[in-house]
Amino acid sequence: AVAFGNVYECWGDERSVEEYVAWRLQSVQHARATWWVGCIDGTVATSLGAYPIVLKAAGASWPGYAIGAVHTPPEFRRNGYARTLLDTVEQQQLAAGTQFGLIYSDIKPEYYAATGYRLCDSHYAWAVPRVGDQPIGGRFERFHPDESAAELAEMYVAAQSSRSIWIERDTVYWDWVRGRYPEHEWYWWIAAGAEGPTGYIQLKPSDTETRVFDWGVVHSGEERAFWETLLGWSAELGRARIGGWLPKSEAIAGCFEVTGRSIEMTMICPLTSTAPWDDAYSRDVAWFTECDHI
Repeated sequence: AVAFGNVYECWGDERSVEEYVAWRLQSVQHARATWWVGCIDGTVATSLGAYPIVLKAAGASWPGYAIGAVHTPPEFRRNGYARTLLDTVEQQQLAAGTQFGLIYSDIKPEYYAATGYRLCDSHYAWAVPRVGDQPIGGRFERFHPDESAAELAEMYVAAQSSRSIWIERDTVYWDWVRGRYPEHEWYWWIAAGAEGPTGYIQLKPSDTETRVFDWGVVHSGEERAFWETLLGWSAELGRARIGGWLPKSEAIAGCFEVTGRSIEMTMICPLTSTAPWDDAYSRDVAWFTECDHI
C-alpha cells in the first residue's frame, strides 16, 4: 500500500491518493503482478511489479516477465536503489527459469540498456477522422469478448503468428485482459464480400479521443481497408481523433500520422544465452499492442 501511494506522483489520476491506493489494491490489472519493495530503515525506498508473460519466438514459447511501475521517492533517488531491486528481481526470475525481460520505459532508455535491455521500435499513430476522407470497404460489428473468447483467441494467434516475436496469450491471460478493461468496446472486422470476420479491434472511446488497445487482421492484404473503414466509420459516429500504439506499417502510415514514442518505449532483454535474439525482433515488437501494456 505504501508503494502504491508512492507511485501516485507519477501515475496518479483524478482520484485522491487514498482512493488511488484502494483502487490499485483491488485492481485486476495489478493483482497479476508480484510486487517488490526495497526498504531503508523500514521505509519503502523503491518498488516495482513483475508480471508473468510468455513470448513466442523462434518457433517456441519462452517464459518471461514484464517490469512495471519502477519507482523511487525523490528523497531516495540517485543511490542506485532501483537498480539493486531490479537486479534482485532478475535473479529471482532467472532462478524460476525465466528467459526474457520486458519493460515499457518512461525514462531515457540508456538506463535499462545498461542492464542488457534492447530498445525496440515503438510508435504512436493518430488520425482525425472526417466524413468522406476514407472509403468504407467493410464493416465493424460489436461483440462481447466473454461470449466469443475462443474465436477471439484464435484470431489473435492467426494475426500474430507471422511475426518473428509476439506475446502468447493463454486462457488465464485472456481472462486478465477482459477483466481489466470491462468498459472497452470490441468489434469484429468483416471485409467487403467476406462471409465472416477476418479481424477484430478493441477500442477505448472518450470525449477527446478513441484509443486502439488491441487489433488484428488475419490477411495482410486487408489491412489498408481495415484502417480506412475504421476511420470512415469513426467519422460517421462523430468520434474525435483515433489511434494509439500502432506499428509503422505501410497501411497505417498511409492512414495515420506516425511518430516515435518518447515514453512507454518497449525494451526487451534476453536473460540467458539460450534465449534467442534476432534483429527482426526489434521491428516486430512494434506490433505489441497497448492491451498488453502493464
